[in-house]
Amino acid sequence: MSDFINMRLNMVNNQLKPFAVTDPKILEAFGVIPREKFSQYTNESTIYSDNIIFLHKKKKYQSRFYLSPAVFAKMIQIADIQSHENVLDIGCLTGYTSSILSMLCSKVYAIDYEQELIDIAGQNIKELGISNITFAVHALKNGYPKKAPYDVIFINGSIDVLPEDISSQIHENGRIVTISNENNIGNVVVFKKAGKFVDKINYFEISVPHISKDFSEKSTFTF
Repeated sequence: MSDFINMRLNMVNNQLKPFAVTDPKILEAFGVIPREKFSQYTNESTIYSDNIIFLHKKKKYQSRFYLSPAVFAKMIQIADIQSHENVLDIGCLTGYTSSILSMLCSKVYAIDYEQELIDIAGQNIKELGISNITFAVHALKNGYPKKAPYDVIFINGSIDVLPEDISSQIHENGRIVTISNENNIGNVVVFKKAGKFVDKINYFEISVPHISKDFSEKSTFTF
């Protein structure tokens, strides 16, 4: 039987902290939320790996993945989420990212385009007693306008273009956090809204797959 408590502790101490994730609230969230609970389409034995984890157990989900814990934690730290803020989680899969975010903000709205994944995510958080997440089936490229605007939007994978539908769903001074591909180089970025403009700030290089093919197609909103 796997010792998931120690695996989780090792993840925090040997992956997050060496990657300069220092916010105690973030470290606590990763230390408390059981990542193995969300491993329905992955191997439990590798769920605490410091690599991208693909949902490989079911063919139609083979291209879907969770970011490595350290990269996701660093993105959260960069986003500087406040306890009163509302967050949109794009590409929530089985609910792990949403559960982490739920410990840092007021409300999480989480979307995925697969009903099966949304159903599993809802059951997972129900069993954990998490009550501030709302899941919905929705096209990722369209965001979730029903509950917009948001303070923070997470896109859990890389993009070539930021769809205008998503950029229009953040508050003034809101942030969109993702990995942006330019000239075959990926960077963790934050898009910040100021008036009618959205500025982009690069943080560090990282290469990950596209969140979906919709984000690699030509868009009317480019930089």
